[in-house]
Amino acid sequence: MSGKKSVWTAPDGSIISEATAALLAEEFESDDTALDEADVAFPRKAGRPSLTGKRGTSPQVTFRLSPTIRDRAEELAAARGTTVSALAREALEQFVKKAG
Repeated sequence: MSGKKSVWTAPDGSIISEATAALLAEEFESDDTALDEADVAFPRKAGRPSLTGKRGTSPQVTFRLSPTIRDRAEELAAARGTTVSALAREALEQFVKKAG
């Protein structure tokens, strides 16, 4: 197990300390009606929305390239106000369309 601590946040964005979490847990466990009355919200699954427009995950492609190309791609993406992933996706889509 790594030494990295989890950071928990409340719905308003404030950080929940260890002491506050312990107090809330104790309060919750001591109240038999807490589960019936609680409004529990679970955080959204991490990651970006699917490119399909539906629930689920988009297929992922991973590849290696030279540091020079990566640096240039980062520059181009920044100049266009986008990400390297979006830039690569666009380039591959254009290549596939052109190839038929």
